[in-house]
Amino acid sequence: MANMHDYLRWRGDLTFGERPFNDVDNLVLSAFVYLDLSGIVPTEDQGGSIGLREACHKLLAKAGGDVAPYVRSFAKVDTSFTELVGESQRFGDARLSAYADVVDKKRALQFAALRIGLPQAGTYVAFRGTDTTLAGWRENFMISFRVTAAQQEALEYLRRTIECMGESEECIRVGGHSKGGNLAEYAAARCPEFLRERITQVYSNDGPGTALEVLKQSPRVTLGSRLRLIVPSFSVIGMLFARKNERRTIVASPASGIEQHDITTWQVLRDGVLEVRELQPDCIALNEAIASWASGIPLAERERITNEIFDALQAGGATTFEQITSAPDKLQRVLRALSETDERTRSIFLEFVQRAASSEVNAALNAAAKSVEDAGRRLRGNKAKSSGDIQVRRDKISG
Repeated sequence: MANMHDYLRWRGDLTFGERPFNDVDNLVLSAFVYLDLSGIVPTEDQGGSIGLREACHKLLAKAGGDVAPYVRSFAKVDTSFTELVGESQRFGDARLSAYADVVDKKRALQFAALRIGLPQAGTYVAFRGTDTTLAGWRENFMISFRVTAAQQEALEYLRRTIECMGESEECIRVGGHSKGGNLAEYAAARCPEFLRERITQVYSNDGPGTALEVLKQSPRVTLGSRLRLIVPSFSVIGMLFARKNERRTIVASPASGIEQHDITTWQVLRDGVLEVRELQPDCIALNEAIASWASGIPLAERERITNEIFDALQAGGATTFEQITSAPDKLQRVLRALSETDERTRSIFLEFVQRAASSEVNAALNAAAKSVEDAGRRLRGNKAKSSGDIQVRRDKISG
């Protein structure tokens, strides 16, 4: 089975003039924006641009050959990918500019974006998906009850991008993976019409939708066939707040369960993705459970639950999942705080996070959850015993 690494080896020597832009090129660029290019790619305020090949060389040198600490995602974007995309003729001469990377805990904001000028293929505006910060994950839940700060940032970023291109006739594509796909979809759909008509294609790669109560009109109505929704055969995140009867391209992946959310596992052909007919049955069952849970909760309650959960997760001052799971005592404090939330909410949340997180995070969550559950069971037993003693004493007094 072939993935985007294989694609870069197969097609990396072909320019866009020789083979036009396709779905796999979109996957490559949606993965590329997960690299932390701070200090390498100029920001909007700085102006100017840098070649993709040069940017990759600078990052590899900065990272000492191992880019893992500079990957802002659970997805397995690695050194090999960075080397392949940088050395390819297809992407190496692209120009990178307007790099943005902001995390603001107070605003529950995690936003990153990049403009990629492709020779003979126009501009691709890439929005980064959720990283490992709690602010980023809080935003994922916030789309259930409001327009988020990241969505607003994405809209303004896309508007400025189109405006700065002036009367240029080059095509503009917008895309991203996970939350990045949601940002691409939202920003393109909400752009003023005279700017939106300049957009050629919008890609949401396993990106969640936005709750119907928050965004009444489906982006599909606004964008039509320009909107490409691509999901793996086990898609949970990409099916959140999915509108009925929306066409999706379903991609094969050898990964198990939610690990298919990792865009680097998706199977590709030489000019497109390897499609399958439908989602896996157990994936459909999980999505129906989540949709049923969400539909029964009004917006105000969704907000309360989100705040309750993430306030608990940030107990002890943690800002990332790694900080929580690296210290067992911190994780136990978090789970104790979560134990005070509604049982069904807690169950759905833990299942969602465990399915969305890495195996290391899962192991830590399971170990700490068992410890807290055992402690809770003992506490409930003591309370029951005390209650029984009190009742016996009451019976004696009444007798």
